[in-house]
Amino acid sequence: MKILLAGPGTGKTTKIKQIIADEFPKAEKIKVVSFTNATVKDLTESFSKNESVSCSTLHSFALKLNHLPEVHIIDNKIEFKILFSLSTKLEIDFPTICEFVRCITFDGMIASCVSFIKANPAYAEDKIGKLDLLLVDEFQDFNPDEQKLVMLASQLATETIILGDDDQSIYGFKDADPDGIIALYNDATVEKIPHENICYRCPDEVVDYCVKLLQRNKKRVEKEWNKSKKEGKIYFNQLLTQDQCDEYILGIIANIKAADPQASILVLSPLGVVVETLKAKLGQQNIEINDCWNEDWDKELLAKIWWMNAIYSKNKLPYILFLLKHYGHFQKAKLIGLLKTKFQTGFKEADLIIELLNLKYLPDPLASFISNPPTIQDFFATQNDFEILKEHIDENNIEESISYLTNKVKTKKEFEKGKINFMSIHKSKGLQSDFVIINGLVSGILPNEARGLDTIEAQRRLLFVGMTRALKELHMVSTVEWQGKDLMGNNADMGEFKFDKYKRKYSGKTSKFVEEIKA
Repeated sequence: MKILLAGPGTGKTTKIKQIIADEFPKAEKIKVVSFTNATVKDLTESFSKNESVSCSTLHSFALKLNHLPEVHIIDNKIEFKILFSLSTKLEIDFPTICEFVRCITFDGMIASCVSFIKANPAYAEDKIGKLDLLLVDEFQDFNPDEQKLVMLASQLATETIILGDDDQSIYGFKDADPDGIIALYNDATVEKIPHENICYRCPDEVVDYCVKLLQRNKKRVEKEWNKSKKEGKIYFNQLLTQDQCDEYILGIIANIKAADPQASILVLSPLGVVVETLKAKLGQQNIEINDCWNEDWDKELLAKIWWMNAIYSKNKLPYILFLLKHYGHFQKAKLIGLLKTKFQTGFKEADLIIELLNLKYLPDPLASFISNPPTIQDFFATQNDFEILKEHIDENNIEESISYLTNKVKTKKEFEKGKINFMSIHKSKGLQSDFVIINGLVSGILPNEARGLDTIEAQRRLLFVGMTRALKELHMVSTVEWQGKDLMGNNADMGEFKFDKYKRKYSGKTSKFVEEIKA
């Protein structure tokens, strides 16, 4: 096993492509796994000319084993919230509800996959196949169970290369921290790949300030992150009011677009509320933005997917429950009473489904389709509203293609080059933009020392990730005055703000991270 630990913008992918060309010229099967769909998309483009390379998320890689074919994997917040609310109403814990309706969370699926591979190594090798090279990108983003899965998968590969950067570990809220990649790097049996570690992405001035920021962290691997003599600027500004802050950023955007209409702009913030008024003002000026903050599903589209799974899947029960919630029936005592009785005394799934349908809560023709599924051709012929899903259905493998519908028709917005993109700092991971504006750099927002899940070091790494998205210019902005509802409703650390009873507003100071950077 080998490891390449290097900072952002230093050409890790280019380095690996050269290693593959030099050391694996005859490789027939190279697997690349990463954490997010965005990074997988970039990797797929990078390796597009090498037919031996396939790229996927670790979750997709785990799903290939398909050791739980009749268990529904909860892959969006809406489904999670529905089952969680049901567990509360029925006074049954969430894992038990999932077990009753044959559902599992993604984290649960990964943990189950680890146990399965340990017990079935020959089966796993048969399903995945022997690999010439396993390449794992962004290793620091995986939690302990995901890292265990990587280690098990490495046993199926002739060689494994781990890529990552402990300084970019920002997913502590899902139990991913830098400990795993640091331990791997310090393991004497793991070969370290030499790398010049020059940042070709960011201007030298940004690199200098980022180095100052990171030097405050104790839990990290000391490593070089060198400059490339790239020109560019970093700007700091503090405005008194949110209105002044918005006008300042509008001016920055106007100047950028006047000079280069095709320039990419990335507006980042720790909280969505920080940029709500700014987005509204851009809309009033008819300036198009690409808003990546809203990650909610189109609920009507998701309901259509539930329809098809309730009709054609072998595991119909969870989708029927999702639809009962969608149509507003979780408040009905008759339904909750039926479910509570069945879950407490035991039930046969087929019998419960009949009783649920007999309540007449689901619309026709859905209820009749669940009892007597039509051919897929007849379904689409009579249900014109479902045309959007038709192209994703394999008529020769209906059930499996329907089970992947949520992955094929996701409506989340992603970064677009040449646009004004708004998103959280977390979501910007793996991206780069000509101009980056980070708003909301206020103590109590970032860092928020009251947050139990993220340490100060983790939040410092988060700011580092945001800063290193910049190709040309980085603007770091803070605001003094805030409405209480904007802070309290978003779990800001109110101890960092002072209330002005005359202005009826709270006052905050520039993030102490900015102080550290400029010190």
